[in-house]
Amino acid sequence: MSALCKAVCVSKRAAELARIPCRSLLGFTKHYSSGETGETPGNEEGTPPAEKRLGGFAAAFELHSDLQQKHDIAAATVGKTASSKKRQSFAYLLKHSPLVQMGTAKDKVAVGKIFHIVNDDLYIDFGGKFHCVCKRPAVDGEKYQRGSRVRLRLVDLELTSRFLGAKTDTTLLEADAVLLGLLESKPK
Repeated sequence: MSALCKAVCVSKRAAELARIPCRSLLGFTKHYSSGETGETPGNEEGTPPAEKRLGGFAAAFELHSDLQQKHDIAAATVGKTASSKKRQSFAYLLKHSPLVQMGTAKDKVAVGKIFHIVNDDLYIDFGGKFHCVCKRPAVDGEKYQRGSRVRLRLVDLELTSRFLGAKTDTTLLEADAVLLGLLESKPK
């Protein structure tokens, strides 16, 4: 440990960064020692050797596993164990997800929110994998502002095509949709 303190002090002099005194580093190494020097952290003269302290990821992992065990024990006493919840496979969850239940996206009406505007292009997020880009209508175009909710008719969830000579599809990272208009809010 003293070799570590000397190495730090020498490197500080070389870099002219003597902001932290070596004695404070000695206290730091007592708490976070890796134990490679054969010393045990917290072991001073006249005290029995303490249990080796873990540092870094091992300490965090042990702390969180202890917390998880306490949580499981507390839940078991109440009668709500984590194992009593019905675990379902990924295939089951995917099959019963709203996206798969929706079926094909063609001609489905969706509600989206305008999140970006460039000239007459409206970038609309409707909750799919990609956003869609629609032209601002000529009639009442000033009503289509950032944050407005609009109705869309989906054509394709992902615009892809295979170019001449390519073996894989290339995506534009956009969806294709037709802007139907603003979402009418019901009067309160």
